[in-house]
Amino acid sequence: MDDGTLRERLWQGFARLQTLLGGEAAGGVIVDEHGIVASFVPGAPDSPTLNAAIVVADELDLDLLDAMRVRWEQIGVRRWGVWTDGAKYRVTDTLRTARMRVTSSSPGMAAEIERLPLNGRAPARATDLATVGHINDLAYGNPDARLERTLAPLPPGRLRAYVAELQGRPASVALALHHEQDCGISFVATAPHARRQGLASDVMQRVAIDARDAGMTSTTLQATNLGEKLYYALGYRKVSDMQLWERRR
Repeated sequence: MDDGTLRERLWQGFARLQTLLGGEAAGGVIVDEHGIVASFVPGAPDSPTLNAAIVVADELDLDLLDAMRVRWEQIGVRRWGVWTDGAKYRVTDTLRTARMRVTSSSPGMAAEIERLPLNGRAPARATDLATVGHINDLAYGNPDARLERTLAPLPPGRLRAYVAELQGRPASVALALHHEQDCGISFVATAPHARRQGLASDVMQRVAIDARDAGMTSTTLQATNLGEKLYYALGYRKVSDMQLWERRR
């Protein structure tokens, strides 16, 4: 499977995740048109995670971007963003014209599941979305439980939640979204006290094994700087530069 195919699967899955996060948030509305998936969530005025547009098309109309900006401002959103592949120059040129700037850049990574070195050691198990959010809040130092509050209301069954435990307590987690033949992985995190013990690898093994058994042929994810080396070691490779562009009020 070539990088272009994996890149397309990465962004399609990323857009589907956005429809869940934004569409299920209180008051959230999803707009899906012209190769752009955007969410409008008035209850999260400072969250470019919930108020964001994912560009899966090869270009972005400046008038459409301006219309989205006006809509975010009308509902009181102070911080919103646009996600795109950094190699889509017609999109990034439009974003520069709109006086937006890159505030985050991270590797989009992918792998063919049949080529992953699955070792069968997967003690991780299924869990609930609230647990995934809770461990992410611990990992990122969020005192307000923002990620637990974001994930807990999502409908069960759409996202598959996984956890590995340490001394009987949840310690490392991940979410999986099966979309067509791809398993998109997100919200991978390990509680600070449980790091460097192989728990994230255990979770990723369980996710990949379940995805293979469900008929998925690829797996994709957005890596953090902390997680990139782990994913390379597990058999993933970089297929995209995932950029978040913002223009704050």
